[in-house]
Amino acid sequence: EPTVAEAVDSELDESDAPPEVRATRDPVEPTAAEPVARPATRPSTSSGRIETGVRLSELVRRIHAEGRAASIDERRELAAWPGWGATPEIFDDLDQRHSVQRERLKAIWTDQEWASARRTVLNAHYTAPEYASAIWDALGAAGFTSGEVLEPGCGSGAFIATAPAGASITGVELDPTTAMATALAYPHARILTESFADTSIDHDGFDAVVGN
Repeated sequence: EPTVAEAVDSELDESDAPPEVRATRDPVEPTAAEPVARPATRPSTSSGRIETGVRLSELVRRIHAEGRAASIDERRELAAWPGWGATPEIFDDLDQRHSVQRERLKAIWTDQEWASARRTVLNAHYTAPEYASAIWDALGAAGFTSGEVLEPGCGSGAFIATAPAGASITGVELDPTTAMATALAYPHARILTESFADTSIDHDGFDAVVGN
């Protein structure tokens, strides 16, 4: 039997890909009263990651339904979005260890959202904040101090969380749930929900590109 990761690409064709959706809110400037979120601690076990991912998926859906911004505490939680790269078993219906969490996800996601999230098991392995900080330091040493910055695959927002104050970031993320979680955690950033292959630049360009 093929693994989840091996089966994903064959099951998600172009017609299943999520539609292009821009960020639901314009970016806002962080203030002293609304600091940039620092992530809560991510769980290290598979079961902990799955439970956190399900709980945060439910939180994203609830905030979106209520049409509001995330609170500071919610932003810290959402900034610790674990993704599904380390836990492909959540999408395996034959694995009964996480059947309760699987049904909770199916209750809030459309078939399209399920397929999009399942596809992320191939690449949702996020950069540690320490590495993101080191990359920003290297960029600073090369002369960058402020300007427009593009992150082609922003994931949970590690580079947004560790960015210098002068960086105005546009992040691109294909998975809708991940993109919404990151946009809610970092409302000062512009998050595009689309494939980077489809991203068009609607201004004069960027001063820097970051990623890992």
